[in-house]
Amino acid sequence: MSAVMAVAANDLIDWIADRDGLLIAAWTPQVMAALNWEAPFAEALAGELHAAMLTTMIRGGSESNFFDLVTHNNIGFGADVERLLAERFFRVSLKLARAAARAQRDQQARAAFPFKYGIVVGDARTDPTHLPLGKVILPWDHSFWMRWQPPLGMDCRCVTNNMTHSQMKRSGRTLTTDAELSLIESQLRNSWPTEFLMLLDFRRREGLP
Repeated sequence: MSAVMAVAANDLIDWIADRDGLLIAAWTPQVMAALNWEAPFAEALAGELHAAMLTTMIRGGSESNFFDLVTHNNIGFGADVERLLAERFFRVSLKLARAAARAQRDQQARAAFPFKYGIVVGDARTDPTHLPLGKVILPWDHSFWMRWQPPLGMDCRCVTNNMTHSQMKRSGRTLTTDAELSLIESQLRNSWPTEFLMLLDFRRREGLP
């Protein structure tokens, strides 16, 4: 593993570990809805899934290792609906952690890459209300990214990329105007459940210049 990969992995582990209570609180309603369980049991399962994910990441394991661990621990994991729930827990939690790590890298690279633009997959699985994000190119510290830094929901695959002054010039693109941005924001939709909003810390930028 390269030094860069190791640092990135450690950042993800730290994010998952530090937000244990927030992740468990966010996932408890999801478990209740998926399994029709009462809150105390759902909260316990969410906690066990979090512990298994953290253990897997610390060991450098994969998603399949996570499944092996939760099965071995006999935490009620096995039925198809529970496997789908565990898959969703792992993938969405990792998506949130990666978004937070990406935002931190953006801030560190702001001098070299002053601009940021949205990238939308645009296939049949894409939420059409996310498509306008692909029209956005703005300074990395623009307030728009505090509201709309992707992912925009549990199933969102949108991301952002950075751009230098010279790349902007070569691309022929220009910054999104205020008028364009107003229209784009009226079309965008954030589909995260309310319980997850406290986990979107990749949208909260403190100490901006």
